[in-house]
Amino acid sequence: MANHLCRPCQKLSFDKLQSTQPEDLSDEDGRLIKRTLSPDLIESCDLCNFFARAARYYTGDCKEYLNADGVPEISLRLGRWSRRTPCLRDDHDLVILIEKQDAEKEKAGSRLIEPDRIDYSLLRGWFSQCEDGYMRDYSKYDIDTLRVIDCGDVGDGEQEPRLVSWASVGKQLDGNPPEYVALSYVWGAAPGGLPTLAVNSTLPGPLPKVISDAIVVVRNLGGRYLWVDRYCIPQGDNDEREKQIHAMGQIYQSAKFTIIAAAGDGPDHGLPGVTTTRRLPHPFINIQNHTLTLIPQPDGYIHHTKWATRGWTLQEGFLSSRRLVFTDHQVFYECQCIQAVEALVGTYWHPYSYSSRELWFHVFAGDTSKRKGRGRPGFHYVEQLHGFIENYMTRDLTDANDGLNAFRGILQHAEQNWQTPIHEVCGLPIYVPEYLGTPNNNSAIAVSLSWKMSDLRRRPEFPSWTWIGWRSVKRTGGGSFYLGTDERWYSSADSKHYITSVDVAFRDGQVIQWSDFDGRGDRGKVFEKSSMPGMSELPQSLLVTGWLFDLTVVPVGDPGDGLATTEFHTVEIREQYRRPMSFGVEREHLMPFFPANSDGNRKHTFTCLLLAEVDKSNDRSTLVFLILRPVLQAEALVQTFERLDCWTLTSSTPIVQVDGTTMKAGDCVFKNDALVLQ
Repeated sequence: MANHLCRPCQKLSFDKLQSTQPEDLSDEDGRLIKRTLSPDLIESCDLCNFFARAARYYTGDCKEYLNADGVPEISLRLGRWSRRTPCLRDDHDLVILIEKQDAEKEKAGSRLIEPDRIDYSLLRGWFSQCEDGYMRDYSKYDIDTLRVIDCGDVGDGEQEPRLVSWASVGKQLDGNPPEYVALSYVWGAAPGGLPTLAVNSTLPGPLPKVISDAIVVVRNLGGRYLWVDRYCIPQGDNDEREKQIHAMGQIYQSAKFTIIAAAGDGPDHGLPGVTTTRRLPHPFINIQNHTLTLIPQPDGYIHHTKWATRGWTLQEGFLSSRRLVFTDHQVFYECQCIQAVEALVGTYWHPYSYSSRELWFHVFAGDTSKRKGRGRPGFHYVEQLHGFIENYMTRDLTDANDGLNAFRGILQHAEQNWQTPIHEVCGLPIYVPEYLGTPNNNSAIAVSLSWKMSDLRRRPEFPSWTWIGWRSVKRTGGGSFYLGTDERWYSSADSKHYITSVDVAFRDGQVIQWSDFDGRGDRGKVFEKSSMPGMSELPQSLLVTGWLFDLTVVPVGDPGDGLATTEFHTVEIREQYRRPMSFGVEREHLMPFFPANSDGNRKHTFTCLLLAEVDKSNDRSTLVFLILRPVLQAEALVQTFERLDCWTLTSSTPIVQVDGTTMKAGDCVFKNDALVLQ
């Protein structure tokens, strides 16, 4: 049947686009296809209708394509997907293959997806290409109390799934060790009360659809055992529950592969294409004896899903060695060897490297996968960890108390597998002094406390001095997570750190000395206790001895009937370029300090803790310090503060020691004192 085309689309020759190199064509010949997708044009032109369906594929609308007039506008440039397959690309992750309809099947680049059927032989083929020699070397999860769902064999008929002990599975099987599959999904609304299941009991019905569909997938791929947190974590034993939640990262690392349910908003949506949940139509069009097929970019789609907004799923996706991702459109696969999607024929080999140019899409490698490391060896791993933190801080948690556990697997992986010596205290990365090139433990804690991020909102379940005690309110563009581990901190000749001692107080009342005035202390005991399961083992506050000073700031602009900006100029310390400083916290956090009805006095004085002096020279000095918020406590011997932000300012003169308790930098006076940071 002939296509109905608008006049510009009638001028296109797909034979020419298919057979000519893009650089040999002009924009008028089709090297650049630009269309304003007005409702009338979409209705009357089949090709423009296809472009509009492609533009709506990832998000369900065309908001990313709106021009100044509010009308969707798409610009596609001719390129090459492979040597023989031309394609159209845009700046929003769209790739459209152009193929002849009479091409030999084995040379085809794309395949159409059936909406209600999964080709399991295709999926098994992906797994067969995954070579164990290239897998990350993870130690298997060795807790005997691990429990899994026995899905039964395909030949077992309608055997009801039941809960079994993983230790008993190992005793029953000979030869190859048993393996299980893990499930990563969106919980949806928190269940009213999860059942406490006994070993060898059948699962209570009806099961959430995503779990019943996952059982079907496991059986069809030749597996038998499935781990799902909802049923496999014992709910009635608090100690064992804490132990397994603490080890969630290890559980996903040890799975043969992970089924990722990146479709729908909850567990009742199911896995599209497995049973009754149908997949959305795959955009394609037959035109001029050619087929144009949209090839979805997995990162372009998955990053828009509900699954990608949840806190727990970040480490579940990254730590899994193989991922089988079910979306509303198709199935994606990624391991350390290959990447594949249903819509494309063949697989894409890649060495698993965070800087690999052969990596086609970047769903699980973290936000810093393409950044080049700088400075000391292993610095790119530091940047990658910071990228994970930045990503995680924008994600949602049903229970804010899970804030650390939902990220702990990535911290454990960083400590055990990365080249950079790293530990953590309540989520705060601690790089050992030997790596930083700084003199002692005091320097290491000063560097760690200097973290920075924007658009933050307080999470009171955790201390303010660690990033876990905050979340970013912007899903995208919220600003990069920064921690003071650039080259300025490495050279002891060009920097000085001013924290003199730290004690760490835990929630159970125990206090451990992190460092004394000479930088020695029991940091190993702090790391050991912080890494134990249970909220009572987490640090609550830091007793810090250091240098305090007062800093008065003035809002930029006229606040009118409320604070109109989060930018401020300083009074005591004049910046070299008078650049306004921005608070990383939300405006609502700052309003109490700058009341609208203050008789014209818009200044506020903050207490600040000096962390370091860097870039010292004869005529200036850069100061790094924490801005603190006082916490009212009755009859406290030492004043208590919360961290509000970290700033870096340039003083006109370096710090000069006056006596044992006083220092000065210009008109700014520093006093040596103790405080509690909670």
